[in-house]
Amino acid sequence: MSDYGEKTRARIKDALETLVEEGAGRKPTVSEVLSRSGVARSTFYVYYENFQDLLEELATDYAAEVTQLIRDNRGRGTFPDSYREAYGIFIRFIAEHKKAYAMLLRNARTERLFLEGVQKYLYDQYLADFPDRDPTLLRYSAYACTSYVYSILRQWAEDGFRESPEELADLLPESIQIATDLFGQK
Repeated sequence: MSDYGEKTRARIKDALETLVEEGAGRKPTVSEVLSRSGVARSTFYVYYENFQDLLEELATDYAAEVTQLIRDNRGRGTFPDSYREAYGIFIRFIAEHKKAYAMLLRNARTERLFLEGVQKYLYDQYLADFPDRDPTLLRYSAYACTSYVYSILRQWAEDGFRESPEELADLLPESIQIATDLFGQK
């Protein structure tokens, strides 16, 4: 894609994010996004098949952005401390994009795309951190951990982000440990 095309897509996505953050987290209309971005309707449809296509790209971009932030900022400390740090980065990202994140949660496809992007990162990280473990076990572990954390983040969003990102980052590892302990009991 040309540099012009990339800039146009960025303007459209920036307009969408701005409208969502300014509003009540509702999904804006195509007309509102186009008005804010200054992009013609015909140009929008050159880059996106429909509005859902734009939302899906935003979800994929968010997954890529948060996993890159974790890659760039996660310490190389010992397990589980480095994972606690990663949770904090993830939670702060969600807090910075509260309304857009809440909007993406209300759409099954965008929610799934975001989750899959994070799961892939976590699986790759597990493979790197635990090279002697069975890859199938690590894949399912990545699914389980991501789904667990994601469920907590989803509830946090549905509850109106009551806890601060720092409070949630402190609660998350302990809640995972409690769930793991309870699951392992006979």
